[in-house]
Amino acid sequence: MKEAISKNESLALRGLCISLIVLHNFIHVVVPYAENEKIFDPVFADYFIHNILYHPILGSFSYLGWLGVPMFFFLSGYGLSRKYGSLVPNKLSFIIWHYLKLLLLAGPFIIVSNVLVKTPALHIAGQLTLLNNLFEDNSIRPASFWFIRAAFEFYILYAIILHRIHPKLLLGIAFAITCSFYLFDGQIVGLFKTHHLGWILEFSLGVYIAKYHDCLKYLEKWYSSVILLLLVLFSSVNGQTWIFSTAFAVLFFISIKRYITFKLIIYIGSISAFLYASHTAVRNVWDHIDASIDYMNDNLLLIFGSICGYFLLSIIVSIIYGKFYKKALSLIQNKFKKS
Repeated sequence: MKEAISKNESLALRGLCISLIVLHNFIHVVVPYAENEKIFDPVFADYFIHNILYHPILGSFSYLGWLGVPMFFFLSGYGLSRKYGSLVPNKLSFIIWHYLKLLLLAGPFIIVSNVLVKTPALHIAGQLTLLNNLFEDNSIRPASFWFIRAAFEFYILYAIILHRIHPKLLLGIAFAITCSFYLFDGQIVGLFKTHHLGWILEFSLGVYIAKYHDCLKYLEKWYSSVILLLLVLFSSVNGQTWIFSTAFAVLFFISIKRYITFKLIIYIGSISAFLYASHTAVRNVWDHIDASIDYMNDNLLLIFGSICGYFLLSIIVSIIYGKFYKKALSLIQNKFKKS
């Protein structure tokens, strides 16, 4: 079967989107452009609109960089559908194996982050088992690791029921669920966005395109990319259409996938999981190393130098961590197969 997205295109999409996320999470320190990631705040949107000319590049990364996140939910749905289709032979093994992979990826950083702030052991266990919703303080540290929980919820749902649903029906259900967000207040929608429900449309798009990839011929026109980019920008600053900005972002990234397959981007995509897991810790370390820089003095040379240094250090750490992860995963995999 012809692939809708080739391996290199998939890696390039991962590389581009993880770069956006990593830079976005650091540039918040540099410029005060807060994002509208989980809750739409018109104040944030207005500030972005009226001040973007002061920092057009940094401001765009700070406000819009989080839109790399939905691409990973899309690729998860796409990859699962391509690999398993409508058949998940051993559901329990599927769920356990994916949990162990996520635990190995994020667990060390969760433990260290929580020990440093003296989180009670029971709460740390709740985070590691992704049962942290049982506690009043149900956050996962580092804060960006809410994605781990949402991704695992998708693995469970896919194994149990989502693989049984026809892709067209699944996409229709996901669209209806997303439209229903208009019935809830911002706090409830924000809660959805820290779980699978807030990203069901992007995941379902991945499942749909894995099977019905003929629709891509319409997306890959240059004018489609322009239209989708305009939709992303408009929906990101408009409270009425904001809820669909993530789906527009996914479609935009897909529309340009053929043009971003550079070796460097592909390589970054190959270490994207490790970059995601480690970049928050690197950011915290870099903040101490680079504390002498007054970011708001508008010295662009110092600012961009600091950003490049942070990004390079993040890459180096992710490469090192990736080697550890692969060896540990191999050991676990061998024991998993024997059992």
